[in-house]
Amino acid sequence: MASNAKLAESARETPKLNMKPIEEIDSKQISTAIRQNRPFVVRGWVAASDGWGLDDPKWARHTGQVTVVPGDETTVSTASYVLRKSGMTHEMTFRELFERILGQGEWQPLIDANERYYMFGGKVPSSLLEALPWPSDLEFVGSSPYVASEGVTAKAHYDHWYAFLVQLHGTKAVKMFPPWDYSFIYPQHEKTADKPRRALVDLNNPDFDQFPLLNQLHGEIAVLNAGDVLYMPVDWWHEVETEGFSVSINRRLRRSALDWAGALLVFGYQVLQGAYRYGIEPIPADEIKTLAQHAYVEWKSDTGKTEYDQWCAFLAQLGRDQAKALRIPEDLGVLMARWFQTEQDLTKAEFEALSHPAVGLPVRQ
Repeated sequence: MASNAKLAESARETPKLNMKPIEEIDSKQISTAIRQNRPFVVRGWVAASDGWGLDDPKWARHTGQVTVVPGDETTVSTASYVLRKSGMTHEMTFRELFERILGQGEWQPLIDANERYYMFGGKVPSSLLEALPWPSDLEFVGSSPYVASEGVTAKAHYDHWYAFLVQLHGTKAVKMFPPWDYSFIYPQHEKTADKPRRALVDLNNPDFDQFPLLNQLHGEIAVLNAGDVLYMPVDWWHEVETEGFSVSINRRLRRSALDWAGALLVFGYQVLQGAYRYGIEPIPADEIKTLAQHAYVEWKSDTGKTEYDQWCAFLAQLGRDQAKALRIPEDLGVLMARWFQTEQDLTKAEFEALSHPAVGLPVRQ
């Protein structure tokens, strides 16, 4: 496939960016591989005959919010609610979106003749979700569709969930970077969206003179074809580039209170390290607190307990018990638990006073 080769060649020729292929596994290994908390790909996981063909009538009955990208732009980088306020998003059925992208029907342009489209959000048809061969021992909590025109790039960002990304139609390249690369990927605080979840640097043609820390990224990449599935652990950065018309869905996975608390400690440490040690401003405290709320909800669900102080004690103890495995300071859990209880932000002095791991963490040069 020419388009597939083009994406693969582009990915491999990323100048000097430290990238390796995302691990590929057999579908029988999914439940075990999830516990490693790393991304993986299963090739040919589903076929169109499994009930998700684009000509199926179900696509005409469901709608979603579509970002209309001007013809001279290729990236999507702003929160969807901001785009809705600006008039750049429109609600339409999947069928209309498919026809617009493929040049079918008699639809009139919404911005210009060369406009592109990107859908994230909306309801995935339940019959589609039921048709896919999910492992029976996993529990899911939600899903979202992604539909994009050729050449649309969703810039590097991270999400507070564990998820599978199933490629249903077309091809896309997904670059992924672990949470501990936060300090090196130049996170940008979007004032419009009030979120520091984006990295707007050019990862295909990086400017190492302007952004020298990109050399320290620990990136992984996969080119997904129709039928492939990618596992995306919580808070892993990912940038997605489509080649041709692309349709995919995510399915968010329920994980244990222990998983969420561990992810919170790792994420909190990397974000605070980047903010306090390396001058990333403003300090994204609300992002850590948002993840903490997810972790607290899962703890309540797992234990049947509701006392916030008890959850904070659980977090503090986990930080002590798992410090070496998580590559965090032993007292980080105690410090973060006190922060959540008192709602007084951590200071740079408090953070630097921790006994930081001597090895195993990337260090900014």
